[in-house]
Amino acid sequence: MKRFGVAALSTLVLSSAFANFAGAQAGDIKVIINGVTQQYTQSPVVSQNTTLVPLRGVFESLGAKVDWDSKAKKVTASKNEDTLALNVGSKLAYKNSAPVQLDAATQIQKGQVLVPLRFVSQSLGAKVNWDQSTRTITISNQADGSTTGEANSLSSKPLTAPVTKVTYDTYYNDSLAYDDAVKLAIADSTTVKTAATNIDQAGKIMKEAGKNIDFVPAEAGDEGQDKAFKGYAQTNLNYEAAKKNLDMTKEGIEYNVKDLYNKLLQKQNAVKLAALNIEDAERKLKVAQIKRDNQMSSDYEVTQATNQLTQNQAALEKAKKDLDSAYVSLNQVIGYKPEQRYELKDKPVYSEFKDNVETKVSQVLTSSTAIWLSEQKVDLAELSLKLYNFSTPGNTPYEAEQLNVEKAQYATEGTKRQLEEAVRTIYNNIKALESQYSQIQAGLVSARSAADMAKKQFDVGLATELQVYEANLKVTTAEQQAEDIVTNIDTLKLAFDKPWAMQGSSGASAQ
Repeated sequence: MKRFGVAALSTLVLSSAFANFAGAQAGDIKVIINGVTQQYTQSPVVSQNTTLVPLRGVFESLGAKVDWDSKAKKVTASKNEDTLALNVGSKLAYKNSAPVQLDAATQIQKGQVLVPLRFVSQSLGAKVNWDQSTRTITISNQADGSTTGEANSLSSKPLTAPVTKVTYDTYYNDSLAYDDAVKLAIADSTTVKTAATNIDQAGKIMKEAGKNIDFVPAEAGDEGQDKAFKGYAQTNLNYEAAKKNLDMTKEGIEYNVKDLYNKLLQKQNAVKLAALNIEDAERKLKVAQIKRDNQMSSDYEVTQATNQLTQNQAALEKAKKDLDSAYVSLNQVIGYKPEQRYELKDKPVYSEFKDNVETKVSQVLTSSTAIWLSEQKVDLAELSLKLYNFSTPGNTPYEAEQLNVEKAQYATEGTKRQLEEAVRTIYNNIKALESQYSQIQAGLVSARSAADMAKKQFDVGLATELQVYEANLKVTTAEQQAEDIVTNIDTLKLAFDKPWAMQGSSGASAQ
């Protein structure tokens, strides 16, 4: 059986160096694996005098394949012929079915499984070092050809070409599909509950008003009967409007969840890209320092590279905060606790938008609840005019009742124009995003070709690691920009189908 690694961390190092490390704060701890500084959504932590590190990030960087069983809360890692298994919350792991005692129980923080640092050497045979002065963990796996030395050489090395892979993949206690999120939001919505109560209330009022109706008047006649019928007509409208309002409320929630769900996907992409940009800045700083040390440049270039790294680190912190805020926003709508984290199961896939805008305008004008309600108000105003009794003293002037009809008609026309404009605007926005998507895809062809060429040149010693990394970073950046556009299109498609839902997402009762 092939060994998992070649170097083992000595008991002396673990008992002395990492005892000092126990007092380090999570935010101060830096992890370098095979010469590359890592960026994790959850930094290493100290628990019960034991240092815990993100399992997936560390293990995958050392060449292991990691799988997660969310139901069993079990992690399985494999490399070559060896297999590791451990359960969250347990102090016992297994290597090829043989038990391995852990210094502390595994745990989940911010969606990542954390394991004791000693387990890295126990399972992978990696070399681990702790630098107290810089609060830095250095991990290397020399058997895979990765080293942390030879830092002062600018020449290309016959190593495996670096790739822009950020250790962002996380473990979650749960996953969430979009349709399930909509169901949760509707079930948790007090607005929906209120709208359902309004239907029941309006139905009872309408039924009571109907008891006073002996016949349907064709024109003005008995004042009391006319008044009773107009009252019944109003209560009937209120009842039907209450039912429509419930539908609109649910459609508004559907749109709101879609918007928040897709924004959360975009914030995840932003964190991934920010982490990759930090690694890019660190590589450039390393090159600048080497060039300065070899009198090939001045301190100015190092200062510039250092400033860029600082800016990128600040951008990552902001991206993480934005991601947390996006989770909180969606959690608030679906009834989850603010701190709850989960995997998003549904990612939009690009497909060309082929709907006809004129057909959609016609459909919206005939199916909109807002327009229906406005037209019902016109009918009600016309009924009041039809049943107007000139002999009743103190009545509103007939001309004023006529103006009520005109006002209701103007309101209806205005609602139609607003929805028509919304449909056309959304359509144009989708088409503009599709053009951007096509441009990015065309650029991706060139970027991927350049990255492939950089790798080939690196393999024969004609390109540096930095050049390969930057070529791959351009590909990754464009891919994530394309994903963001697809999520925007996905949200707009729902708005195009039901443009009134955008207003309903903030309060359907306003319609």
